[in-house]
Amino acid sequence: MLHFTSPIFQDPKVSSLEVAVHCSVCEHVLLGGGLRCDSCGVCADESCMHKADKRLKCKQVSVDSISMKHQWVKGNLSPESICHVCEEECGTERHFSDFRCCWCQWTVHEKCLPNLADLCNLGVYRNFIIPPNCITLRRSPRGRLRSQCLVASIKEPQWGPQWKPLIVIGNGKSGSNEACHLLSSARKVLNAVQAIDLSDQEPKIALQLCALLKETQCRLLIAGGDGTIAWVLNAVQNLDVKHLPQTAVLPLGTGNDLSRALGWGPHVEGAVDFHGILKKIEASSSALLDRWLADIRPSRHLGIRFPGRSVRFNNYFSVGVDARVALNFHLTRQSPMYLFSHRLFNKLIYFTYGTKDVVEQSCEGLENQIELIIDNKPMELPSVQALVFLNVDSWGAGIKPWNMGQEGVFMPKCLYGDGIMEVIGVSSSFHIAQMQVGLSEPLRIGRGKIFRLRIFGKQPVQADGEPWEQGPSEIIIENCGQVPVLTVEPNRSSQ
Repeated sequence: MLHFTSPIFQDPKVSSLEVAVHCSVCEHVLLGGGLRCDSCGVCADESCMHKADKRLKCKQVSVDSISMKHQWVKGNLSPESICHVCEEECGTERHFSDFRCCWCQWTVHEKCLPNLADLCNLGVYRNFIIPPNCITLRRSPRGRLRSQCLVASIKEPQWGPQWKPLIVIGNGKSGSNEACHLLSSARKVLNAVQAIDLSDQEPKIALQLCALLKETQCRLLIAGGDGTIAWVLNAVQNLDVKHLPQTAVLPLGTGNDLSRALGWGPHVEGAVDFHGILKKIEASSSALLDRWLADIRPSRHLGIRFPGRSVRFNNYFSVGVDARVALNFHLTRQSPMYLFSHRLFNKLIYFTYGTKDVVEQSCEGLENQIELIIDNKPMELPSVQALVFLNVDSWGAGIKPWNMGQEGVFMPKCLYGDGIMEVIGVSSSFHIAQMQVGLSEPLRIGRGKIFRLRIFGKQPVQADGEPWEQGPSEIIIENCGQVPVLTVEPNRSSQ
């Protein structure tokens, strides 16, 4: 069944190149309307969509065949297409002509097609793709074919250790449409079951493919902010597999500190280039990322001890003014008045709440409301309005606080895979603003492996950008393992 979900003339490639797009059924030129199938690329106007489902075969997620054959889709080739047989330009005719294989992405002239072999090698991205002839589906009349829940088993192709299929994860309903464009591009290049929308299913269901590939290490591409990444990595740690998947990041959030630390950049520039992302993943290096567990034990109140909770994180944990700003922003996003979601708009809201706290000083005297013990050593705290526990060297949307202003001075680096966290203090919201422009340094408290934080009153806290109000409690923070990640910079965890 075809999946017509992408409006053709909202595609930046179509609008910028001014190419003629034909209906795959009636072959007429589409003038300002029509939809494109995410998976196979078939286009149709509204009057032909029902006919398209009957006449045309979509890119199949599973086929009952030993060999893998080309699946040709006629017409609507991109302008730079080259015939795989004669090596001349194809798709340049004004009428509906020429073909593209929706698996290997080869293009060929209609007249050259008989000279091409039937077998498909899946093209340059074969090591990212789960071949459809390796997938067995459960039979369910109500299930969607792209749903990971319908995959019963996967037979691993004998392509050697270089075959590490990619699973692309994003939330199509959050923020702008960048995640939607990514998932659409992934369905076009990969098997549709490898593109997972978190608005449809939770990560533990989405990662079922990793559990079915018992001997093969998968790769993940998580599109989102630090909170989404932490949510998925929690599910990754819970997987019962021989090799945990390696994770790459596409930064779509506001801070994107893990993406910065791993070398994937602060944010996505322009339209999502999925082919460029695949090339970066191919060239990336493997590393191990520490994950930490905050075990929160509430204090007794009127003789009653409330249930505790545990929170896992990989970037940072904080208490105080920066968590207050994050909490205010979080409450704003949950408000029914929050109608416009965009990265710049979110940063403006952050700036507004940060400026507001400069005046209010809501966390003044925090050092008298908490106690900190690092590796069984009580710490004497200076005057602070926040404590931040750092696992990665990026915090607050790009600040690198631990080694700030220490040029020429020997100091251990803040590494994401050494089993150690660094603790810094922040004196105010204005102090954060000063650090963002390089005019001040943090208050360095210490570094260690086990942390015991006592909170005597109600305080805002956050873990990887997910904030909440925490009552009197004791919080014990210690390492809870590592997950494999992909970095486009040298493996700093081994330095």
